[in-house]
Amino acid sequence: MSFTGGLDEAAKHDVLTTIVVFGASGDLAKKKTFPALFHLYQQGLLPKRTRIIGYARTQMDRTQFASRVTSFFKENVESPDVRGFLSVCAYVSGKYDVDEDFQRLRSEIDTNEQEMGRRADGQEERVHIYYLALP
Repeated sequence: MSFTGGLDEAAKHDVLTTIVVFGASGDLAKKKTFPALFHLYQQGLLPKRTRIIGYARTQMDRTQFASRVTSFFKENVESPDVRGFLSVCAYVSGKYDVDEDFQRLRSEIDTNEQEMGRRADGQEERVHIYYLALP
């Protein structure tokens, strides 16, 4: 596996890819992590079947999450690229010490992978990347 956690190979071979950003409501995520992921998306460097899931304790709806994610983007938030990026993003609110919250996160991952066309037999290669944007 490469230093990129398999993301480069996943992009070449269109592997189902889920990126989970822990601490998604914080400054690091909004100032650095999401803008960097957006630029990878914009340049076509993410696999076509990629979902990005933000996870944090903060309660937010989809609109609030989208506003936070795009708050440091230099591009117009109404641009097709930004709208496309937001369409691959989701948010799950939960605590870091509650099993049920992590089960909800797992359920969100599974649901997203089904929507991206994951085979029902589970025999398809998948890449999960967990990024800790936490203090």
